[in-house]
Amino acid sequence: MRIYIFSFVLLYFLFVNNVNCLLKRVLNRFYCNNESCYDILGVNEKASFDEIKFSYYRLLKNAQKNYDKEKKKRIVKAFNILINKSTRKYYDYYLKHPNSFLNLIYLNIYIFCKLFKIISILLLIGLLLCVFQYIHNKYELKRVIKKSSKNKAFKKEVQNRLASRHPGFMNYDIKMKKKIEEQIEEEVVQEIVMINNQKTKKLLLADLIIVKLLFLPKQLWFYIMWNIKWIIKYNILNEDYDENDKIYITRKYMNISTDRWNTLNPEDKKNYLKKELWMKKNQEEFLEEIKEKERLNKISSAKYKKQIRMKKRGISFNYND
Repeated sequence: MRIYIFSFVLLYFLFVNNVNCLLKRVLNRFYCNNESCYDILGVNEKASFDEIKFSYYRLLKNAQKNYDKEKKKRIVKAFNILINKSTRKYYDYYLKHPNSFLNLIYLNIYIFCKLFKIISILLLIGLLLCVFQYIHNKYELKRVIKKSSKNKAFKKEVQNRLASRHPGFMNYDIKMKKKIEEQIEEEVVQEIVMINNQKTKKLLLADLIIVKLLFLPKQLWFYIMWNIKWIIKYNILNEDYDENDKIYITRKYMNISTDRWNTLNPEDKKNYLKKELWMKKNQEEFLEEIKEKERLNKISSAKYKKQIRMKKRGISFNYND
């Protein structure tokens, strides 16, 4: 019991009755160092806000004329402390009780309020961006559905799903028909069109800008750790690639996104993995294969044939025209 009493008394003297040197320095730097903010502005402690403003502008004008940057900084700092009701109240308490632990609490309250204002503004901007993102996504989705509705295959798929899921569709009222049709059109667009167009993908909670920003530090941490593990596992220890990493390398060389890979059927995935692109030899062969395909496509294109014909006639031709 005596130990607890002694500990409490010690803590009291350390944290309540006296603020240690480090914290004193923090408070001094936050206010006007070893000077009095009132003396810097040439006003007394009972001065009104109008008197403080008048004195501030007068002293600032003189400091600017004399090109005294240090004096200007001191004047601005003193003014910012005294013009704000909260900081002036905290400063007055600090002058009367310089060793009180409450000074630190007031300082933390002030910093927290400042941070809260900044965070609130950032959140508001984030929410506005999310609203804009949502509206843009909705517009893009409608645009793609409108464009796809001209396609016969798309229409057929929508009609097939309507028939299979809603046998009594023709008996529904107009409002219900429209709602169901829009849902199925959106679903078909997600499955068929969005594979090659990630910009118009249906907006999920994880896709919101504000959510991405919140999880950015976590993602950066995972990315750094993943790279470190990769270097240790495969570059230093020379271990064989596991299944997930084989898929990652295959996707990278095939230029296939994670979402698109997940939509592929198992047979297509097996065919891609058969290429064994995690082996350097196969990577080189694959790149050569792509170059050859591009060359053949170029040769078979109408523009290339036109270029050859015009060259034979001695006419200059720009392939990019």
